[in-house]
Amino acid sequence: MKYILSFMALWLVACQSANPYEDKTLALVPLKTFPLEKISVRAMVLLEKNVGFAGSDATFGFVNTQNQTIATSNLKNHGVISDFRAVAATPQNFFMLSIGNPALLYKATHKGMEVVYREEDPAVFYDAMLFIDNQFGIAIGDPIEGRMSVLSTENGGQQWVKQTWSQSPKLEEGENIFAASNSALAHYGDKLWVATGGNKSRVFYSENRGYKWQELASLPLAQGSASKGAFSIAFYDAKHGIAMGGDYEQPADRNGTGAITDDGGKTWQPLTADSSFGYVSCVKYVPNSKGYALVACSPNGLYYSTDRGYHWQCLSAEVYHALLFIDEQTLIASGDEKISIFRVVSR
Repeated sequence: MKYILSFMALWLVACQSANPYEDKTLALVPLKTFPLEKISVRAMVLLEKNVGFAGSDATFGFVNTQNQTIATSNLKNHGVISDFRAVAATPQNFFMLSIGNPALLYKATHKGMEVVYREEDPAVFYDAMLFIDNQFGIAIGDPIEGRMSVLSTENGGQQWVKQTWSQSPKLEEGENIFAASNSALAHYGDKLWVATGGNKSRVFYSENRGYKWQELASLPLAQGSASKGAFSIAFYDAKHGIAMGGDYEQPADRNGTGAITDDGGKTWQPLTADSSFGYVSCVKYVPNSKGYALVACSPNGLYYSTDRGYHWQCLSAEVYHALLFIDEQTLIASGDEKISIFRVVSR
């Protein structure tokens, strides 16, 4: 009897770990496209079932995914001329962080947009931000005096504090973070991962909300110049993750565009050129896919994988910069002069 029970236990484990997308293909059904004339959007965040976004020309807005409507505004009347590449949200508030000098971090209130953090420095440039829970948020940016810029809040975004020079990770000369899609920063629980590019492409890791950092690994991605490296990183759980990028000046180059980890980022397996499709600006896991299904966007179109990212197939020739899943069946994509909602179907 004990041998039968052991066999049953192994069989159950095998069933639970099986790929639910094996032998399936994904397809996109367009639901709605919102034109945004002369506006580029690279940062979106989920607000329950809706989406907040911010982009170029000081523009921001909200998409209601239930009735498929959009509302847009801008901060030109406040004298703001900057672009926004980083957004985040709690259940109560929406935040957006500008690039360039000065860095302006806004919180949406019932009275409008309120500046909750300001930083002036010729080198300031923030790239990505997120909230781990209702209280703790973090933003990361390009190095100042050789150290990554790290902001954090512990009170839901009311006040933000920058880490001291000695607290933040040390970057090499010419090593930066990319603001391609608000996804150079990822988290699972309290664990954080940051992907870099430029002269070096690495992963930095914190297991305690960014209070202490360590260099976790060098990435087997294209690197060595300002246009190369990891542009997007995602983790499905504490072990399984993916980093993608390449060379945005050579978007058709398939060498060094992606790598996959099964041990929390300690080691990375590179994608082969044959299984790649070129430069990637954003990659996201399909929710409830056990980490097997992903969607990525690039100047070469939208692509999907159903085997953890080892092989990719084309979904659409449409070009977008950033992606966000509303749920397993609903994807929103943003790019130049448009935001689109899609239904994701498997067959």
